[in-house]
Amino acid sequence: KNLHHTAKQWYQRRVRGHTEVYFKLISNIECTKLKLTKYDDEIYHQFRIAFPRVPVEVVDEDKLKSVSAKRRWRAFCQLFEYHIDDYNFGTLLRLDCKKTYNEQNTTLVPRVQFLAIEIARNRLGLNMCHFGRGTEKEEEVKDEEKKVDEEKREEESPPVPPPDSTAE
Repeated sequence: KNLHHTAKQWYQRRVRGHTEVYFKLISNIECTKLKLTKYDDEIYHQFRIAFPRVPVEVVDEDKLKSVSAKRRWRAFCQLFEYHIDDYNFGTLLRLDCKKTYNEQNTTLVPRVQFLAIEIARNRLGLNMCHFGRGTEKEEEVKDEEKKVDEEKREEESPPVPPPDSTAE
């Protein structure tokens, strides 16, 4: 049980670290000039062939995770099995590219799927809304994280009974 908890903590730190690094990148570098891997051109080309009509600005999670979409995405991801390290590692994808990472705006996808969608967003300039807003967005993300942590603590703490007025 302790090993499972430790592995879960490691995974959460790794995913959180990835989201922070990626958000800093799109906040500090013009996304149209950003290169995420040495295979960006190939990933983008194959993505547009395999998914020509998939909108990338706002991703519909239900469509993304439908049985037929999963089958198509699995085949797409396999194309990069020997090129991209951890090609199928779970990675958080923002559903709406105009918003920050938060629980309501993310879904877990394989790394290559994240790369395909984010490379498309960057090439289309959709992440430009975050450029130059690094510190402002970092503060917003920290505020959102604090709010979520406070809500979790409130849910986990037992309710405090009202004072008994008859005990005098």
